[in-house]
Amino acid sequence: MSNRSVILATFKSMDEARRAIKEIGEKGLANNQISLVVKHNENTNSGNPGAPLPDFNGILVQAGPLPVEEIGSVVAGGPLSGALKQGDKNLAVSLNYYGVDGNHAAYYRSQVSAGLILLVIETNNDHAKQTANILDGYGGKDISQWRH
Repeated sequence: MSNRSVILATFKSMDEARRAIKEIGEKGLANNQISLVVKHNENTNSGNPGAPLPDFNGILVQAGPLPVEEIGSVVAGGPLSGALKQGDKNLAVSLNYYGVDGNHAAYYRSQVSAGLILLVIETNNDHAKQTANILDGYGGKDISQWRH
C-alpha cells in the first residue's frame, strides 16, 4: 500500500485557497506537491496584471491560460498544471493519475467548470488529516482523500 495520499478540496475564493496553500507550505506538509486549477476569467489574477494567479511565494509553478476539454480556458499551478499543459487536456483524466475515481474526478471537473477553485495536495499519509483540517479551516468544501 502506498504511503502517499492526495487531498482534494474546492474553494469559492482565491484568498481562502491562497491562505490554505500558504499554511500547508509553511508547515512543510506537501513538499511542493500542491496544485491549483481555476477557470480562467477576467478576475482570475486578482488584479495582478501579467500573472495568471496571485503570488504564491514560489510554491506554485504556474501555467495558463490553458484550453481544457469540457471546461474551457483554465489557469493552473503545481504539478497538475504540467499534466494539463503536456496534453492531458481533460482534468478528470489528469485526476485519475492521482488515484481519484472517474465519478469523483468528473464531479471536481464540473466544480471547476462552475467557477470554483480546485486544490490538489499530495502528502504523506501521516500528514493527510492535518492537511484536510487546514483546507477545511480556510473554507474548503468537497474535501476528499485518495491513496495512490
